[in-house]
Amino acid sequence: MFYINKLLLITGLATVLLLVITYYLFFEITNPEANNLDSHYDAIVILSGNPERAVVGSKLFFDKDADFIYLSKENKKIKNYIDPSNEKRVYETYINILLKNNISKGNIILFGTNNKSTYDEAKNFSNINLSGINKVLIVTNKFHIHRAKMIFNEFKQSVEIDFFYVNDTDNWSRDKQSIMMILSEIMKCFLFYIFDNFDGYLSHR
Repeated sequence: MFYINKLLLITGLATVLLLVITYYLFFEITNPEANNLDSHYDAIVILSGNPERAVVGSKLFFDKDADFIYLSKENKKIKNYIDPSNEKRVYETYINILLKNNISKGNIILFGTNNKSTYDEAKNFSNINLSGINKVLIVTNKFHIHRAKMIFNEFKQSVEIDFFYVNDTDNWSRDKQSIMMILSEIMKCFLFYIFDNFDGYLSHR
């Protein structure tokens, strides 16, 4: 009986701890810090995952008088159901968006060889020679920013980093896609706590 009670106590404490961590992550993911930005950044960094980041990054490039845009290179092909022979890779789609928003090709720098995760992006960005670059602004989405900060902070970055998030929705509780994104981010944060680079254990982003 003693061992059963002890097991129940441990199980109960573990459950409470899990709930506390889950609530903490839920709060941090849905309530990121406000975008308090400087007037100038040397470069804008666009993470893969949502093409809208390229649109927002283009505007920030001009607003913040940046010199370069560092774009995550994700080689995954995007299916073209209308013309299968004209499939583009993810990073090529982002480049087209940047070009259509008046960013010169000479101002776009790809980093990484085939980034499959935020972990890949943070690791590969930390290995770039950023001579002359002192401060960068990373563009991602609202519900991704908490995990992105955790992962980028794990790597010793040679420059000062701020984050800007694209606000997906003002009322996530009534948006099914936003709820799914939040749940996904909570799961990925747990996986990051356990495995660090959990893409070594999973087959895709």
